[in-house]
Amino acid sequence: MKPDDPDCHDRTPACRARFDAHMRDVVLPLVTDALIAEHEQRPNGPHSDDLARVLNYFRRAPAPGKYALYAERPFAAYRILILTGERGMLPCSLDDMIYDSEEAAAHAVFLRRIADLGIREI
Repeated sequence: MKPDDPDCHDRTPACRARFDAHMRDVVLPLVTDALIAEHEQRPNGPHSDDLARVLNYFRRAPAPGKYALYAERPFAAYRILILTGERGMLPCSLDDMIYDSEEAAAHAVFLRRIADLGIREI
């Protein structure tokens, strides 16, 4: 079947959804209290293999709804933003929480992503 054939449908979204479901099933058992503690101690690395796999899964998420850090005052005040994924649209602030270090904000994002997976509450 040729790509320009009217009966040929783009199966990319279905393949991505299937792959994401598989990767989610692989990543979920890796999230343990020890893994969360490791990230809290060293959010910027070096990371164990399990933590690297979880972080890679989080990083490959699509831009809409993805969390990002914003330095209101570099090295002093950080916020978590939510990206819209639309060109020209500004990201929105997640909440009014201000973190005193980039590492603390990065760990808060990590915990939020874990909560979004439905594993734990933050």
